[in-house]
Amino acid sequence: MKNFILSLLACLAIACQNNPSKNVVISGKVTNPLSETASILFSNETNNETDSLNQSGSFKIEFRLEEAKYISFKHGPETTAMYVKPGDEIQLTIDPNEFDETIFYTGSHASNFLAKKYLLDEKLDRRALYSLSEKDFLSEVNNIEKNLYALLNHRLDETFKKNEEKSIWMEWSTAKLNYQGYHETISDSSIILSKDYFNFITEIDVNDPIHLENNDSFNFLKTYVKSRKKSQDKNYMLSSLEFLSTHFESQKTIDTIAMVMMKNYLDEDNLSEIEEVLIAFKKIHSDTSMVSKMTELAIEMTLLNPGNRAIDFTYPNKNGKEKSLSDFKGSYVYLDVWATWCGPCKREIPDLIKLEKDYHDKNIVFMSVSVDEEDDHQTWLDMIEEKQLGGVQLFAAGWTQIAKDYHIKGIPRFMLFDPQGNILDTNASRPSDPLTRVLFEQLF
Repeated sequence: MKNFILSLLACLAIACQNNPSKNVVISGKVTNPLSETASILFSNETNNETDSLNQSGSFKIEFRLEEAKYISFKHGPETTAMYVKPGDEIQLTIDPNEFDETIFYTGSHASNFLAKKYLLDEKLDRRALYSLSEKDFLSEVNNIEKNLYALLNHRLDETFKKNEEKSIWMEWSTAKLNYQGYHETISDSSIILSKDYFNFITEIDVNDPIHLENNDSFNFLKTYVKSRKKSQDKNYMLSSLEFLSTHFESQKTIDTIAMVMMKNYLDEDNLSEIEEVLIAFKKIHSDTSMVSKMTELAIEMTLLNPGNRAIDFTYPNKNGKEKSLSDFKGSYVYLDVWATWCGPCKREIPDLIKLEKDYHDKNIVFMSVSVDEEDDHQTWLDMIEEKQLGGVQLFAAGWTQIAKDYHIKGIPRFMLFDPQGNILDTNASRPSDPLTRVLFEQLF
């Protein structure tokens, strides 16, 4: 009996040695750090892992992982994608001054692929790409896909390779779906696509629920629905719901796409046809509780329709004096909701300054509300000075009441109000958009 127990213990010990660890260790060194920490972010935004950098800029993060997954490494304001498996030991080096150009991983060929893939994408001139003729556009997309597939070498995990091959196909198939709309916007002229242009769609079963679990696949499905609008006179949401009901069989897919599109529609679009849209949504969506939720949200969002009274707000200016939107009744107000950390916001600043200069003698107030957190108050003041920002500059100290009242999910967000204090547009065009000057000329 004693020998049996000893043999059993020996077998268990061997089994334990052969069982690979499920812990992942990610260590590295940050040159020229922008903050005091390095973090690993998970897609569900829970149980994120953080370590403080030591004096040499080094860190070490260890966590348990049950299965391979995509995660993100974060330092300062930027993040980059990684792919890790249970048992991985990965070292990385990075200089945040050239975040994506310098990051390199030892022990993770997959993460290095993701970094190279991002750099290729970042260097693309998409405006020039969508300006091409149909033949040249398809040829260029084919070259881009070949370059990406070439990076998927034999050293990569087979599961990861299959995922990325699918991701590449989905991403650039989505680009093909967007081509006509983007080309016509850029060239300001209509085009007729070849009759077999959309044949590539036959390669995918749009009713397979697995496509709901992958961002690239799901984005393809949403774009597929929106891009197949037939009538230019019909509300795109009505057209999309109709297309869903006639071209999709999976109720789960219909419900999921319809819900996401409905939320986007309520956040971003004029709701003058909301009653018809709600009827169409109720007709195709199987979950009555979700239909009720969207109906309640729609009623709330109609408060932001043009012609309704603006929802007032009050915030301090750079001198600490409280200012309200209603203080400027009697003038048009062009409002910019922004933050100092927001790249697209900062790219609008030169055009905003020029716009304000060109219309300084008109009856319009240029107002900017920063949603920077309280800790970044001095950064906000410094940028006002550095960029010589004019107009009315207010500090909201985070995503406070203005974000809630106007359902702001992303920035920059521009809005326009009339001299009576009513809403003209809560999703107004940006200063860099030529349509903004066309609108201002109509106003004055």
